[in-house]
Amino acid sequence: MKILHIYELGPLNTDTVGGIELAILELCKELVALGNDVTILTGARNSCSESYIDGVHILPVDCLNTMQLTWSNSNLKLSRQVLFPLAVLGRRLRGYDIYHGHIYVSGFLATYLARMNHAVAVNTLHGSYYPVWNEIASPVTAGFYRSCERFLAPMLAGHVHLQVHTAKYFAEQVLAWGAPADKLKVIHNGVNLNHFHPGTEPVEQDHSLPVLLTARRLVKKNGLEYLLRAMRHVLSEEQCKLVIAGDGPERQNLELLSADIGISEHVEFVGAVPHSLMPEYLAAADIAVLPSLIEATSLFALEAMAMAVPVVATNVGGLPEILGNAALLVESMNEQEMSDAIIQLLQDNGKRDELGKNGRRFAEKYSWKTIAEQTDAEYKRARAYPQEVKVK
Repeated sequence: MKILHIYELGPLNTDTVGGIELAILELCKELVALGNDVTILTGARNSCSESYIDGVHILPVDCLNTMQLTWSNSNLKLSRQVLFPLAVLGRRLRGYDIYHGHIYVSGFLATYLARMNHAVAVNTLHGSYYPVWNEIASPVTAGFYRSCERFLAPMLAGHVHLQVHTAKYFAEQVLAWGAPADKLKVIHNGVNLNHFHPGTEPVEQDHSLPVLLTARRLVKKNGLEYLLRAMRHVLSEEQCKLVIAGDGPERQNLELLSADIGISEHVEFVGAVPHSLMPEYLAAADIAVLPSLIEATSLFALEAMAMAVPVVATNVGGLPEILGNAALLVESMNEQEMSDAIIQLLQDNGKRDELGKNGRRFAEKYSWKTIAEQTDAEYKRARAYPQEVKVK
């Protein structure tokens, strides 16, 4: 099959930091390995030079430099989403069997292009902030985005041949909003088991204290504030170090908070880490922590599991679906529960080993090869039973 994936902030190199663009690239690499011809259409960063990554054709587009001006490595800007269709619709994008758009704008673009080319339209929604908008935004902003999600998600599901969800929790929500059940499919994200495995040499750093690692965009929905506050309780009983890998608009606030509560000597902000180095950081970690307010299929969680690193995570979104018995789950925004779980693992080597081994076994169900095979099968099913795509 000839497949076009579409995403405004898609991958442009092999060390992509963002979770969605990384997931798209890893999926597409395995789709190529299955014999498909795959292109990723994305907004340009520095230029519109085409390239190939492990057989995947990367096609950046732009319109009057709007994509380059709106590029950000930490956030998908609303301005980029609004302007991206102008860059896409100026290109001749014919001859594909599958047009697969990610999130909303690219989902509608995929629908339009599939309709124009008598092909199959697929949309992936990579989770949702719907349950936590009121916690991370002003009432007006939260109300606006909640209304948009409630309207757009089921409408888009009705317009495509297939809508993929990376976690069950939001698929069930979209179904409750009126989306047709036969259009919805849950396919979780995956992990590269050859890249993430036990026995990797750890990154060079001070190993005199146990290391807690979290790798997140530094935004409110990822709950880093609650992890820092939990660290204050942890340090009252156990000595350890927290390494925070990632960058984003909340970094300065988080650094100030760690200083204000007196834990800055035990917290290291290392900034955005190239994905190729993440196995080394995980190899140096004793515990991986996900303090998210909401999450779909966390790549970091799957990568920690594949490395046999025990996990402490919040019991939100799709995390319980993928973590199984490889983690201690705690209530979101509850610093006491989080600190208790971390202390428990720091004091119990046997429990850490048990969770780590469980995680590796569980992660083997989520290889990108397996995820690509599931996706490929859904593409073929949609092509075998085509339905007219509506475009309004």
